Parts: sequence; structure tokens; C-alpha cells
Amino acid sequence: MKTMAWWVYLLIAVLIFCQALWIFIDARKRGENAWLWGLLGLLHVPSSLLIYLLVTRRKGKSNSH
Repeated sequence: MKTMAWWVYLLIAVLIFCQALWIFIDARKRGENAWLWGLLGLLHVPSSLLIYLLVTRRKGKSNSH
């Protein structure tokens, strides 16, 4: 089995970190639990981002009506 190059691992780590950072900043702006969402953003790519977007956007729509 062929091993992946070191830069592939680095790219994946950077993508995960950027996702977690964006979720953290956005959750803080929206008044959500930023630390919880940021930690969840570190665990899964891109499922935690999709879940975050669905939960926070749906929550925002229900509060506006």
C-alpha cells in the first residue's frame, strides 16, 4: 500500500483548522456556544460544517418569525 506524501497530511490539517476557526468565529458572532462548535469543527470534515450551517441557519429563521 502506498503512503501519502507529507504535504497531503499538512493540507488536510490546514483545512480542518480553517473549518474549525471559521465555525468558531461565526458561532461567536451569532451568540452560539463558540467553543463547542469550534471543537466539533476539528472532529469531522465537512459534516460538522454542514450540521453547523443547518442548525444555526434554521434557528435564525425560526427566531425571526
